[in-house]
Amino acid sequence: MPVSYFINKSGLINASGADLTDFINRMSTNDLRKFPSGEYKYTFLTSDKGRIIDLINFVNFSDDKYFICTAGYEDKIITHLNKYIIMDDVSLSKAEGEFSLITIFTDEPAALSKDLFNIEIDDIKKNKIYRINEKDILFQDDVKFQALKILCTDEHVDVYRKLLKDSKYLSKEEYEYKRISEKLPSGVNELNEDINPMECGPEKFISFTKGCYIGQEVIARIESQGKIPKQLVIITSETGFEKGDKIFNGEKEAGFVSSAVYYDEKYSGLAFIRSTELSESGNYFIKKSDGNSEIKIKFKEKEIIN
Repeated sequence: MPVSYFINKSGLINASGADLTDFINRMSTNDLRKFPSGEYKYTFLTSDKGRIIDLINFVNFSDDKYFICTAGYEDKIITHLNKYIIMDDVSLSKAEGEFSLITIFTDEPAALSKDLFNIEIDDIKKNKIYRINEKDILFQDDVKFQALKILCTDEHVDVYRKLLKDSKYLSKEEYEYKRISEKLPSGVNELNEDINPMECGPEKFISFTKGCYIGQEVIARIESQGKIPKQLVIITSETGFEKGDKIFNGEKEAGFVSSAVYYDEKYSGLAFIRSTELSESGNYFIKKSDGNSEIKIKFKEKEIIN
């Protein structure tokens, strides 16, 4: 499979203190009790109502710890966490500078890492983290598709572009289409305080056995009852729709569009549909904001298609 890549902005938060790992374990959904240095873990930060603050990547070097987060979410995350720091030895600050996350799509991440950086990555234990240099890091990621990821300062982006000169750079539309096709939630579109982590899909970042954390009661109740309020689905149409458009099932409002892109001569998107309105026999359509136009769609196998 040919190698391709995409570059987008990233947020970064410096984190330190003797109680840091224990504190984040109590603040987020994943189990961080066994979290050795040299590894990373994704974990949802949630509000007391069980809604998403962000999905962060906690990078744990022995001498350096930080959170990779959605660009522009740094202040919101720090404000949220600072509310709960009372006697804990924890310090958080927005990292100085601008950062980018380079996602390299490849079926052979270990071979590519060796070829590009002369770094031998562990292809079995995939949550290892590696330093490319003093400022930039490399890790393998398989949240929805296999990839190598590079977190770097913006001043180093051109260096990696040159290294990847024989690989295809994905346009924003191509990347969004790929992300949407894999139902990968992202940033302000799907990772926000209107959404519960159970509604997004990546349940492997949620522990149901580790004990209490902020928002745990809400998430545990959803899991035990098996009643997810709304679900993430894919929609496609030959007619245009936009983020924020409302979806109806007959006369009832059923959900909303969270992401939209025009690619390959069709419109694709992600949407959240209330579980009570999911039905293969439903009469689904998007009602445009002008109130005069409708886009007919139908539901099938957890996807809404034209």
